[in-house]
Amino acid sequence: MELPIVVAVSAVLILFFLILWLRERRNAQKEYIAYGLRANEDQSENTKTNISAIENGFEEAMSKLEDLGEVTRDNWGQWIWTKSGKPVGRS
Repeated sequence: MELPIVVAVSAVLILFFLILWLRERRNAQKEYIAYGLRANEDQSENTKTNISAIENGFEEAMSKLEDLGEVTRDNWGQWIWTKSGKPVGRS
């Protein structure tokens, strides 16, 4: 007679904890989505900053090379190696 009571109580407890776990998973899913949306905003700002830093570094390097006489600008504003006459970045 005690076995059916133990099984019933165990089933109720398992069901109770399953419901709690499912509610927590649903809340966690909402948090993941919100975190992902925030991460995309931050990531785009970081990307803009990184691109700006790269552009600034490139301009600084090209001005130093220009001071050394290694590169010049052609009529269209493209950087050209003075020794080879090839555009910078081409092999």
